[in-house]
Amino acid sequence: MSKEFVTGNDVYGWFQYGAEEVHEKRNYLNTINVYPVADGDTGSNLWMTLRAMAEKTTRKTAFNSMLYEISQSGLANARGNSGIIFAAYVNALALEAVPYEKIGVSDFAKIAYSAVNGMYQAIDKPVEGTIISVIKDWAAFLVQNHHKYPSFIEIFNDAQEIVAQSLDKTKTQLEILRKNNVVDSGAAGFLLFIQGINRFFSSEPLHEVYEEETITNTVEEHHTQEIIPFRFCTTITMELEPGMIKTGFTDRIKAELRGYGDSLLVTTMEMKLKIHLHTNTPELVVETLRQHGRIRDQMVDDMELQSRITHNRISPVGILTDSIGDLSDELVLTQQIPILPLGLLLDDLIYLDKITIQHKQLFDRMKTSAQHPTSSQPEPGRIAQFLQWSAEHFESLIIITVSSKMSGTHVAIAQEAKRLQNQGKKITVLDSKLNSGAQGLIVKAAVEARARGLSHEEIVALVEERITKTKIYVCLNTLEFAAKGGRVPNSVGKIGNFLGMRPIMSIDAEGKGTVFGAAFSQKGITQKILKLVENAAKSGGVDEYCIVHANNLALALEYKTKMREIIGKDPAYISEISSVVAIHSGPGSVAVCLTKK
Repeated sequence: MSKEFVTGNDVYGWFQYGAEEVHEKRNYLNTINVYPVADGDTGSNLWMTLRAMAEKTTRKTAFNSMLYEISQSGLANARGNSGIIFAAYVNALALEAVPYEKIGVSDFAKIAYSAVNGMYQAIDKPVEGTIISVIKDWAAFLVQNHHKYPSFIEIFNDAQEIVAQSLDKTKTQLEILRKNNVVDSGAAGFLLFIQGINRFFSSEPLHEVYEEETITNTVEEHHTQEIIPFRFCTTITMELEPGMIKTGFTDRIKAELRGYGDSLLVTTMEMKLKIHLHTNTPELVVETLRQHGRIRDQMVDDMELQSRITHNRISPVGILTDSIGDLSDELVLTQQIPILPLGLLLDDLIYLDKITIQHKQLFDRMKTSAQHPTSSQPEPGRIAQFLQWSAEHFESLIIITVSSKMSGTHVAIAQEAKRLQNQGKKITVLDSKLNSGAQGLIVKAAVEARARGLSHEEIVALVEERITKTKIYVCLNTLEFAAKGGRVPNSVGKIGNFLGMRPIMSIDAEGKGTVFGAAFSQKGITQKILKLVENAAKSGGVDEYCIVHANNLALALEYKTKMREIIGKDPAYISEISSVVAIHSGPGSVAVCLTKK
């Protein structure tokens, strides 16, 4: 069989088969993932990138049109460091391929080599010994040897051996790879992609059922753990105005973002910009980019948490929650609690709660925004990715959600969980009938029960019992924000504000928000809340409590002092509340949350 020219149909097949190869070996790629961060997700991210390229496109006959479609899908859906580098290379290929409706070996070799430059330009600080080196070596072999091969089948087959050799060299090119005696995970993914293309050329059928396989290689189970200097892998897609790319825009973006972290990539195609950055301040990255264009999509992975779960999992039972549940950051990391961020819609931009928006941004913007911000439950695709990753890293999952009476998040998670349950995954989704710190206390009780060795079923039973014993009392500065957010009728809010009323908000047994009491001064409302705490302490006692606040640490500490006198111990933690809750409670609000014995 000879293949002198390839068309769009061939390219479509390349990505179908390449995605399948990466899918089958993604667990292996995750296992050897130590660079740039050992967060164990390179295989999953590369597969999701390739899957989008293969599945979220319409088949085209012309080579250039098909490659354009694939590059657009890649730019929109690429995940992780290697996934975005690969998408940047495909993007550069598509730009070089514009003149070709079908293409021969010689011209393909030339565009493959020319596209390497576009890939390098997208990366702020290219590091050799990674996927970029292997792609470069592959393209160099094509351009140096294309005259020897009349057919794609022969040259791609020989090029696969070059890629394998280049991949093996990565073991010695980076210190972290030498320490762990592994090849670069992203580079190994590129070899799998090339293997997929060669399977396509050999007319092997696509597998009807994905089967997990391992590549013949030896890997140390326990990697050398490196300090993670920047915790959040942040990927943002933007829409640009006409002419922006031609004015050196990408260089300016790199210069503005460079100080926020490392592993910076910026790639463009037509009027879209894709940014990838490892950072500790994703909210500042978003705030910077917001000034330059419309942000269409945000994806942020907690690499520190992922690394701990991947390489040092403390239990086969995963305890998950959503961002409404307020927890201390220390508890999230030490107890390995994956958290699904809700969305917050402000000025036509959906932020990720607790990640790409913090209280300072929120309250500053609320002063000038024409519309009051609203919450947005996570999109099905984001829920699916969150649960799929968790299901791959734990043997069973217990998911504790915000009250279903307050958000559609519970139902959305339960629906996606059912799909995984039908695949044999053990998942229990629990409605906390609470929110904020009260929901956080339930999650804390669950992870502590897990640490004591309780089974999945025993943890579920304990959580269901504690839900009925857990209360929240929220001290509001004003009814203004509760009224704007729809938590109380607008007429009640106007009257309350006119009278200077400070309400106590709580949650009833069904999980609905309710006004529990009110006072006309901070001192008065504090006395009422402390009286509620005293009553709880006298009628059986308080097992534990926490205090959460909206930019009002001083009042939170005042509550701590007074509650310690009543209960006889410090709070389990003090933390800031979710921004999604803060849009209803307003700045300065404080909540006392407790679980009765």
